[in-house]
Amino acid sequence: MVILIRCDGGMLLGTGHIVRELMIAKELQKNTHATIEFLTRNTQEGIKKVEKEGFAVKRISKTLTLDDEANFITDYVKSKGADLLIIDILDTSKNYMSILKTTDIKIVSFDDHAEGKYLADLRFNILEFSQETPAPNLFEGPEYVTLNPVFYNYHVKKKNMREKANKILITFGGSDPGNLTNKTLRALEKVDRELEIDLVIGFAFAYIKELESNLKNSKHKIKLHKNISAQEMAELMFENDIGIGAGGLTQYEFVSIGLPAFIICENVRHQYELANWFENKGALINLGMGKHISEEMIVLRITELLNDYLKRQKMSRAAKILCDGKGLKRTVDKILEVLQ
Repeated sequence: MVILIRCDGGMLLGTGHIVRELMIAKELQKNTHATIEFLTRNTQEGIKKVEKEGFAVKRISKTLTLDDEANFITDYVKSKGADLLIIDILDTSKNYMSILKTTDIKIVSFDDHAEGKYLADLRFNILEFSQETPAPNLFEGPEYVTLNPVFYNYHVKKKNMREKANKILITFGGSDPGNLTNKTLRALEKVDRELEIDLVIGFAFAYIKELESNLKNSKHKIKLHKNISAQEMAELMFENDIGIGAGGLTQYEFVSIGLPAFIICENVRHQYELANWFENKGALINLGMGKHISEEMIVLRITELLNDYLKRQKMSRAAKILCDGKGLKRTVDKILEVLQ
């Protein structure tokens, strides 16, 4: 059996899609012993990550139009005799998917919000599920978010909520294209108490020199973590009082652990809308687009939550109801049904 996965990731694009598909690939490999290969536009950080995890990568030229890319993939599907194609690139056109369907291959799509999604055999929608029309082949919402199974292990634990809070976790994903890490650090220097900060950066983070300067000059106790495992991330979320992070899949990690957290969104529509959904459920606080939010507003809102023990308790309880951390198994089970 041959499975092909089309996704991208890197410093400018973010790394969430690559990380998600690597988890799915590993689970599919365990269940099917299939040969799995990634098809990726030539973004070096994402390619290095995939190859480091032991999967082959077929590079797609950045200069190809979407239709040319679809023809390229179609030829590759035929040459490999592939059984399944997973598409995780957000927006596909009807023509793009129509070209792929000429091979009769089964297609699974993730978070596709354009017309091409309707031609997929199986669809998952995690980032903008509140806007979808129900369909028999559509599975959406927190129930199908593909978190590492270790998050379930922490989900079932009772999170200790300290009345006097000063421990903050900052994590803006694998790349942080908007440099929100450094913006947040500058803001926290204006908080009028000493903080203990766990700062996590990923494999594609590019603003190292600015970060080193901020760390050197900080009045707070800051511990820097680089390229940590899911186990380490879940443990940090479990131990800290408040989280600050981006509006992608990190939100689901916060929620599954029950960590009261602020979301500062990259300049991407779906991040803002998902953060709003969680805020309306009482689970997270959406501070809006990172390029618009002021450092003063970050300080004000964080100080308020640090001082509000009852609100942090309430947020934690509301969050854990929404996501149990078992979505990876549910997702892979649905994909296996398509393969049967």
